[in-house]
Amino acid sequence: MNKEKNISFDVPPVIPTIREKLKEMTPVQEKIARFILKHPEEAFKMSITKLASSTGIKSESTLVRFYRLLGFSNYHDFKVTLATEIAGKSLYHAYEDIIESDNVSEVKKKVFQGSIRGLQENLEYLEDDILNKTVEALHNSKRIFCLGYAASAAIAADAFFKFNAIGLDASFSTDSHVNAVMLSNLHEGDVLFCISHTGETKDIVVQAEKASSTATVIALTGSTDCPLAQTADITLCTHVEEMNYRTDAIVSRIVQSTIVGTLFTALCIRRGKEGTERLKTTRQSLSYLKY
Repeated sequence: MNKEKNISFDVPPVIPTIREKLKEMTPVQEKIARFILKHPEEAFKMSITKLASSTGIKSESTLVRFYRLLGFSNYHDFKVTLATEIAGKSLYHAYEDIIESDNVSEVKKKVFQGSIRGLQENLEYLEDDILNKTVEALHNSKRIFCLGYAASAAIAADAFFKFNAIGLDASFSTDSHVNAVMLSNLHEGDVLFCISHTGETKDIVVQAEKASSTATVIALTGSTDCPLAQTADITLCTHVEEMNYRTDAIVSRIVQSTIVGTLFTALCIRRGKEGTERLKTTRQSLSYLKY
């Protein structure tokens, strides 16, 4: 007989810990705490930059000291834990919660429906003029550096493969040190295609900031207020109401992958005969690897 298991993680609860430590907080930290207690549903969706702005805090380092006081080592863990407390014992939130007692059929239905709804919303949400600017920047680029780490690396790798398939000069590495070396020799006309759902991954943000004076920075991210978007020249912002229970995002990756596919197809058309001929050559070059 299978018994339902509770999932436990070595992290403190957010709301009870805030209330417990209120007396220990500085006036500025207490101001942050009061905002979160009053607006928890809004707070967990905010980037660290947005939360600082919403609470009137001038320095993000104040927020770092705040979540460390609560027992969190990083802002992502703080946000996910807060979201989990709000949603209850949910494993995954994508418009409809997946809970521990769900069977495979229910999980399938909820994930598929969440993905479909996410795609439908972004079909309306994503602005055509931003897509056009992105296509033109990529089409006119001398070199494209696709940056993405952890879960975002899969999307960056897909973009790298697709861009090369139509004759664009694109590169990709999962090693931030390798990327740092490649980006040390940037030229006018180079493009950084940066992918990060939170827009707070330091390895990407720092590299984008350093490159922004020379190269065009394109961000594929989940917020216009995040550090990556603030650095980018062009921001493709996805809109997904999703917060995972200590797992990587699902719907946001599907939306990002679909945007990359859209850019690839639009670029192929934009490049005309050159693009279609290059794609034909790419497919032929892979034919001997198939039975």
